[in-house]
Amino acid sequence: MGGSGSRLPQEMQTYSRRFHTAGYVRVILATGYRFFGEKARPWLFALLAVLLVLATEQVVEHFARQSDLEQERNDVLNRLSTLRARLEGVINANLFLVHGLTAVIENRPDIDQAGFSAIASNLVDERHALRNIAAAPDMVISLMYPLQGNEAALGLDFRTHPTQRESALRARDSGKTVIAGPLSLQQGGIAIIVRKPLFLVPAQSGGKRHFWGLVSAVIDAETLYRMAGLRDPDLGLRLALRGTDGTGSHGPVFFGDAKLFGNQSVTLDITLPGGSWQMAATPVDGWEQVGMSIILFRLMGLLTALAAGIMVNRLVRDSQALVSHSAKLRALLNTIPDMIWLKDAHGVYLTCNPRFEQLFGAREVDIRGKTDHDFVPADLADFFREKDLAAITAGGPSTNEEWVTFASDGHRELLETIKTPVYDNKGDVLGVLGIARNITERQRQEEEMKRLHATLHALVEGSTDAIFVKDREGRYVVGNQATATLLGRPMAEILGADDCNLFPAEVAESFQSDDRRVMQRGATETYEEAVVVEGKTLPYLTTKGPLLIDGKVEGVFGIARDISPLKQSEIAVRESEARYRTLFEYAPDGIVIADQESYYLDANPAICRMLGYNREELIGLHASDIVVAAELTNIVPALEVIKGKKDYQREWQFRRKDGSTFVAEVIATTMPDGNLLGVIRDITERKQAEAALQESETRLRLFIEHAPAALAMFDREMRYLVVSRRWLTDYSLEGSNILGRSHYEIFPEISERWKTVHRRGLAGEVVRADEDRFERGDGTVQWLCWEVRPWHAADGAVGGIVIFSEDITERKQAEQVLQESEARYRSLLEMAPFPAVLSRLRDGILLYGNHRAEIQYGISREQGIGQPADRFYQNPAQRDRFIEHLRKDGRVDDLEVGMVTMDGRPFLALVSASIVNFEHEPAVFAAINDITARKRMEDDIRQLNDELEERVRQRTAELDTANQELETFTYSVSHDLKAPLRGIDGYSRLLLEQYQTLLDEEGRLFLNNVRHGVEQMSLLIEDLLVYSRMERRSLTGQSVDLARLVVGVLDERRKDIEARGMIVEAQGLQELPVRADPEGLAMVLRNLVDNALKFTRDSKPPTLTIRGTASEKSVILKLHDNGIGFDMQFHDRIFDIFQRLQRVEDYPGTGVGLAIVRKAMQRMGGRVWAESAPGQGATFYLELPR
Repeated sequence: MGGSGSRLPQEMQTYSRRFHTAGYVRVILATGYRFFGEKARPWLFALLAVLLVLATEQVVEHFARQSDLEQERNDVLNRLSTLRARLEGVINANLFLVHGLTAVIENRPDIDQAGFSAIASNLVDERHALRNIAAAPDMVISLMYPLQGNEAALGLDFRTHPTQRESALRARDSGKTVIAGPLSLQQGGIAIIVRKPLFLVPAQSGGKRHFWGLVSAVIDAETLYRMAGLRDPDLGLRLALRGTDGTGSHGPVFFGDAKLFGNQSVTLDITLPGGSWQMAATPVDGWEQVGMSIILFRLMGLLTALAAGIMVNRLVRDSQALVSHSAKLRALLNTIPDMIWLKDAHGVYLTCNPRFEQLFGAREVDIRGKTDHDFVPADLADFFREKDLAAITAGGPSTNEEWVTFASDGHRELLETIKTPVYDNKGDVLGVLGIARNITERQRQEEEMKRLHATLHALVEGSTDAIFVKDREGRYVVGNQATATLLGRPMAEILGADDCNLFPAEVAESFQSDDRRVMQRGATETYEEAVVVEGKTLPYLTTKGPLLIDGKVEGVFGIARDISPLKQSEIAVRESEARYRTLFEYAPDGIVIADQESYYLDANPAICRMLGYNREELIGLHASDIVVAAELTNIVPALEVIKGKKDYQREWQFRRKDGSTFVAEVIATTMPDGNLLGVIRDITERKQAEAALQESETRLRLFIEHAPAALAMFDREMRYLVVSRRWLTDYSLEGSNILGRSHYEIFPEISERWKTVHRRGLAGEVVRADEDRFERGDGTVQWLCWEVRPWHAADGAVGGIVIFSEDITERKQAEQVLQESEARYRSLLEMAPFPAVLSRLRDGILLYGNHRAEIQYGISREQGIGQPADRFYQNPAQRDRFIEHLRKDGRVDDLEVGMVTMDGRPFLALVSASIVNFEHEPAVFAAINDITARKRMEDDIRQLNDELEERVRQRTAELDTANQELETFTYSVSHDLKAPLRGIDGYSRLLLEQYQTLLDEEGRLFLNNVRHGVEQMSLLIEDLLVYSRMERRSLTGQSVDLARLVVGVLDERRKDIEARGMIVEAQGLQELPVRADPEGLAMVLRNLVDNALKFTRDSKPPTLTIRGTASEKSVILKLHDNGIGFDMQFHDRIFDIFQRLQRVEDYPGTGVGLAIVRKAMQRMGGRVWAESAPGQGATFYLELPR
């Protein structure tokens, strides 16, 4: 609908004018203030009031006119909608006539001119706008009505005609009706050309629809306008149409004035097959005619504006004085850093400044009218109220300090609050005025000064150094307890005295001279001096400096420290240094001193001898200069350990000056002065001895560990020293660490007999046993072959024993198993359900036969043993061939042999045999089954199969004949049913179009129900034909590009997908070839996509996701939508023909689509299934072979 689009520019222009007016008002006010000052304010506001009233009148007038315009546009829209319906009705009525004619031609594709004229004569008359109708089989006009006057059109070939070729080919290729025009005809007049393509149903099922040709109809444009009422002189509208050839709003104007489309006209789209027209309309007299009511309204607005201006002028004059006073007071309150507030006598806030707003974390407008209870806890609110009442009671200012927390940011402040009552002219209390100042910083500074003074006093009094201060006259004004101790006097005698009162004259003069020099120079001095304390002269380190107060020297401060312990320490250090140097020089181990970077500062003679350097050469070298290359990477980690104040010990390989190497043990640490101390001991000889010992132990250990026997070495306490791997395996000790542990701890179940054997070995005796039974603690039994032998230490004493043992349990068990197995197999052979015999290979003499052999051959075991085996063959030569095959392959499986019993009865046997060793020579063991009865049954079954195959061939031929007849019947039924359905559809359409006004509402409902039933029946017949063809057609299995096929199906349904706004997502389909019939798989996908479109109509937005996954043998395609879903208990039902879960009124369909899907998947060797839940959408899975 295009009716409202033209109003927006006008409304926007109107509001723009209003906004411009407001802008002018602001400009006038600003200009007035600039030139006339504050005195012009009342007149300016009066002018503003006048302008506002006039603007309001304009707005009200605008909306009143807009309401009239909207009502007028709605009236035009209603009349235009009626014209559109009539115009579409007339066009569709003529189109339905053409459709009815095509339905007749579809049933009679070989119609001639006479038959064509007989039908068309009822269509081309004064009741309709059709001017002529032509039919063009194979795109060449050969049928025309009326023929008179149109003979020249016969034989016209649309495929080659320069002006009509494009639209004709478009109709053929699209398969849809195409409308061209209105256009001028050569024979005169303006007409609309309708071209409808005609396709015939294939004669054979499975074939494609055949293009018959075109049906072209000419609709007279003037008759169409007249029948639609466009020429009605009483219409009261100016009309225009555009959109030649169905191009809609983008096409040229072909009816009326083209200017109507740009003049606030009401527009509507007229729907045509394959396109649309656009109709525009305006009233004949134009829009918005001003009436007398609007003029009266304007006069009332002018009078109201003058009255408002006078009233505003007087009000502004009265308020100017009050505003000026309030502004000054507000400016003052807003700039004062103190909090200021005013409450009434009941504690309700009347006003406050911005600083006070921070306390409550609220704006003044939110504070006014509330009490303290609305912002702070009850106890604090009661405290505030108590102070308010105290100020009122006192009748004057009241001051107090209080801590408060600001709600704006949570910080706390100490406030000095002054509250004073406020009175009116009568002396009555109006409220309480409060002023609060932040004194938090002042209090903090006072407390900090106290803390600093206490700290300084504690430091001075706690110091062991004498600390004192003198004024310019040399009098002591400050001194600590250490000063009193130094002088041997109480501090009360010292303060106020000078050096002359406290020291001998010479000493006092020296001290005063030092004081004067310090004050004159203004610099601090430190020096040693001798001081007599309790009769002893002690060295003191004294520091004196000028006492500066406000930049002026007002005296001297001094600090004196007794350094006699330090002097004594220096003497001790020198003595220790001498002892250290002696030890350093004569130590047998190498000693080096290095800096933090490992550059050598000093070295003793021992390390010089080790490395081949003299002391001067070694000092200045780096650690990396005296170690081998492999040790270079270890230097930095070693320095990190040593610098971490940890002792370091490790073996290093050093390189001498001559290039030779040696191994040394290094111990290093950090010295008190921060340098590094290293002690280096040459351990070359020790390493060689250790290597020789380790090599010997390694050889012995390897010998024992890899000995093929179970071997263990013990000390005299029977603790394990070394064991062989075989020992660990035989005694189930793998993974256990038994070295150093007692043998009796590992095996607590060892008997006293074994312990006696161990003691005999420790006494020097060799003890052995070839076969011995040993019962373990867990109940298991071992058989051992063992030997216990003592080993001797270097001094010849027995150091322990070595135990050699061999686990012969398996051998003993194997012997027992062999005996049991022989008895068991003999028993099984005797009870076997088939004959079994044993004969010598070389001569065939029977050596054994079981009980079943006695029964089969009718001879006792005693009689049979010793007889030749070929005695029991129907043909003795057959045994020779049997033995030859047996010698070649070593065994024979399921060989059919003719045999005889002892009394000569023949039978057919199935023999399996192999060569075995019996009593030290080859023998033949044979298992024999009598298959005589089975062979007879096989012959009987073979004869029955031959008879059955003959019956199947007969039934197959009958079934092929029946299928062919069924196919013929199906096509005949579909054709015979569809032909009358098309007739019913065509004639019911004509009846509805031409006689609609003669039918009442119920009659039209019945007729619409008939047409809907015909459409549903047609769809059902098509689906049944597809299902029937799917049952009979041969689906070829070939490689199909799944991604391309899915894209093709989605392109076919693109218009429906876009119309629904469905979001389709396809993933994982690339390079997923499947084995399927392309047309059959496309049909499956179309049905599933149509299902998704149908059942997601209420989803917002509807979605369809298609994903593919591949396994080794198949590909699974998953289609998921977000539709209404279904209950899984109906899973199998939805794939049955004619089965539906939803009412056809809610979701149209035939109930055959999913049955076609399942049938097609079965025929292609695949399968289909689904997963869903009500309201959760549905997922369909297609599995196809790769």
